[in-house]
Amino acid sequence: MSLFPSVGNHQSFNAGRVFLCMAASYFWGAFNDNFYKQAALLVAVTLGMAGIQGRATMLFALPFLLFSALGGWLADRYSKKSVIVAVKVLELLAVLLGAVGLVELRWNLILAMVFLLSLQSSLFGPALNAALPELYPPQAITLVNARLKLITTLAILIGIALAGVVLDSGGGPLAVSGRQLVAVCALFASIMGLLASLGIHRFPAQKSHAPFPWRGPVQSMADLWHLRSDRLLALAIAGAGFFYFLASLVVLQINVLGIQQLGYSSSRTSLLGVCLVAGICAGAFLAARLTSIRCWTPVLAPALLGLTLGLVVAGLSPAVAGLWQLPVLSSALAISGACGGLFLIPQSSFIQVRPPAPQRGKVIAAANFCAFGGILLSGQLFTFLDQRLSPAQGLLLSAGLALVAAASVFAVVKTVAD
Repeated sequence: MSLFPSVGNHQSFNAGRVFLCMAASYFWGAFNDNFYKQAALLVAVTLGMAGIQGRATMLFALPFLLFSALGGWLADRYSKKSVIVAVKVLELLAVLLGAVGLVELRWNLILAMVFLLSLQSSLFGPALNAALPELYPPQAITLVNARLKLITTLAILIGIALAGVVLDSGGGPLAVSGRQLVAVCALFASIMGLLASLGIHRFPAQKSHAPFPWRGPVQSMADLWHLRSDRLLALAIAGAGFFYFLASLVVLQINVLGIQQLGYSSSRTSLLGVCLVAGICAGAFLAARLTSIRCWTPVLAPALLGLTLGLVVAGLSPAVAGLWQLPVLSSALAISGACGGLFLIPQSSFIQVRPPAPQRGKVIAAANFCAFGGILLSGQLFTFLDQRLSPAQGLLLSAGLALVAAASVFAVVKTVAD
């Protein structure tokens, strides 16, 4: 199947060019989010301020809880290109603020940038993801999502890996020169993302007549409650929400595991995150081969069991001696990521395709609300666990949560199938 399949006679633009602009805009946004956030977290952990990770994660999730309904409303009412370009301008302003904060170690500005980057993502995501079904037919969405996941995963990989490398090349997280290099890279990425967004096709506005979502998070919760009648869609939204909760919790534990428990450098610790995200990318392509919009539920429970196994091995890796420790830990995280990707992508694709076009932005926004509610919960849980368990013990607890989820998903899938 081509990456740029025809969408029928109504297509009056080059799908490949539009997809590349969308993907480039997504790429630079994902790079910036992860590059800046990872650099800031590495600085915090090096300073002995691991608790900042939990606060940053909660601030990253909060805009999705407050403004997801607004993001869906904008995507359904206005041209998606206009929404995307506007939020890219907001991202550039946020990066300017955060750059000053990182260079001067002003944590209020650093955390403000995390919040603003998340705000623009909460408005950007519904518009871009709701545009994909207008560009491709339903049978192509899983493959397109897998390939878009490849592009964004590369951005995440590069962002996470370069954060440690750039800091170390400038003398380490505590050196001003390293933090200055991070600020320059973040500004460059934001400008490139804004330029890419200008090439996105101006899809006709759906002009939804839904009222402005004044109730904010209450509206998102009401939308989720309404969607419960569609059991498959409810399963996909809940499953994706659990994935983001667990993935966020594991990433926070990895940073502390690498730097504090195992004594790794910033670069090596960042590479642990790279292994996890690279696995997610591989799992996304596996999902494209094994699932379709019509048949995706059978892989969910096995994927969660594989994720459980990978996290157990990662949690036990500090007991591995010598040169074998890093390969065992890296492999375990890669396997965990691959199983996570296999679990996530079919559900994300189904969420994009299932709703009717005038309600697509609203449903995707409700799914984002659920996902980032999970991320907010992960930040709170990490803060609690960081004071009571070692990072390795935290990974074993995460494995237990994945096992419980596997049993729950198996029971739900069986009920839906019946």
